[in-house]
Amino acid sequence: MSKPSEFDKIFGSLDPFPYDRSFVQHLESSRRSLEGSLFIDRVLKALNLSKATSHYPPKNADALRQLYLHIFESKNATIHHKLSVVFYLLLDIDDRNGSNRAEAYARNASIPQKYRIFMRGLWHMDALQFDLALQYLTHPSLEPDFVDDIITVLVRHAKNGDYRLPLAYYHTVQPMIQSSAALELLFDALARSSVIDAFQFSRSHADFMRRQLFQRLIMSVLRSDRSDESAERALDLTSLPFDSEEEQWFKECLENGEGKRLPAAKDTLLMRRIATGHSGYGGEAGTWGVILEGFKTGNGGRPLA
Repeated sequence: MSKPSEFDKIFGSLDPFPYDRSFVQHLESSRRSLEGSLFIDRVLKALNLSKATSHYPPKNADALRQLYLHIFESKNATIHHKLSVVFYLLLDIDDRNGSNRAEAYARNASIPQKYRIFMRGLWHMDALQFDLALQYLTHPSLEPDFVDDIITVLVRHAKNGDYRLPLAYYHTVQPMIQSSAALELLFDALARSSVIDAFQFSRSHADFMRRQLFQRLIMSVLRSDRSDESAERALDLTSLPFDSEEEQWFKECLENGEGKRLPAAKDTLLMRRIATGHSGYGGEAGTWGVILEGFKTGNGGRPLA
């Protein structure tokens, strides 16, 4: 990418034009699905090339040329960043034409491997191919970037309560999360997947956030649909080794706080008293079974009328 005249050499024949109507509609659909911004949009914005997003996806060959020139002529981005954006565009071309222009270009332009890996990961995110995306975005050579956006997308696109992808990304990369919204989404995914893991995660934060996350865990458990699984989650919660602060937070949440209004609040408090040996009838045979059955059915452990 040494001069604008290299456009034809880089992109080759554009007949038929790869960004046809169906592909443009697909990209626009993905943009709407990804919180209103593709990851290439986010890259362009981070490089102070926000105006270029209005040219993507290009509607014709002239629009693609103008996009390329806009990137090439920018004084805000480093050469490797410019090359990486062109590499991303070539991934589009390869996907449509079955060619291998992106890698050939990357070799000729000496784009560092980590830039190629990262852009491939983002390209797969934009294609909603999240499994493939994580094969690149969790590569050990990468410095975590767009972390909050990646976690947000992965959690919100999890199907049928399966949060393996966002949790795999988090546990592999161990990134710093900047926004409270992304942190809450990740924590909710943790809480729905493992009460114990979410509890340990809450303890890794300073007291104010730790209390917020702890109470969020309680609410996550109590708001679950009544089932065998929800009863098991309640048992996990009430059997945790709370310290004195957590014990107080637990009681305040369920006796006076947000959790008080939930139908399972009394059952959960009773389960905790039994677990800690403070229930007056905790030694009676079958008590655990009665309370757990009440938690599952929502009748508070009391016989149905």
